[in-house]
Amino acid sequence: MIRSNSNRLTGFIFCVALAFSASPVIAQHAPLAKGDPREAVNLSPKETAEFLAGMRTYLETIQGIVAAMAENKSARVPAIAKKSGAKLLNGVSLFTGLKLPLGFTSMSFDTHDKFDKLADKAAKGASRSIILADLRDIMGNCISCHAMYRFAP
Repeated sequence: MIRSNSNRLTGFIFCVALAFSASPVIAQHAPLAKGDPREAVNLSPKETAEFLAGMRTYLETIQGIVAAMAENKSARVPAIAKKSGAKLLNGVSLFTGLKLPLGFTSMSFDTHDKFDKLADKAAKGASRSIILADLRDIMGNCISCHAMYRFAP
């Protein structure tokens, strides 16, 4: 049976939630950096690089959407937005997910979902105002996440 990205995402969320509730010691958190109140996220250098690449994909997607809207080419928005949707999570290991703070994981899933919803709305001809409002909400997630979390050195 072929499962949709939405079903995979739901399954992944369930597994992560179950693991966090069953074993709270799996996620390891680094101490706060001196003067930095953000929660540290401990990942291997390879995992950190993968997450940073994903964040760059977010930025490229946002820039692409803004460029498409500025050029009155809203038909390009759905394909651009999908680049940062749930499919971006396909390569993330469950073990990596277990290392993440639950709030970080939750915000990540919400951000990917917001990109997919923006893509769907744009494909259905959503107005410029709706697309920009969705983009505003996505960027709000990015700003909140960067204010709350940091990758440990």
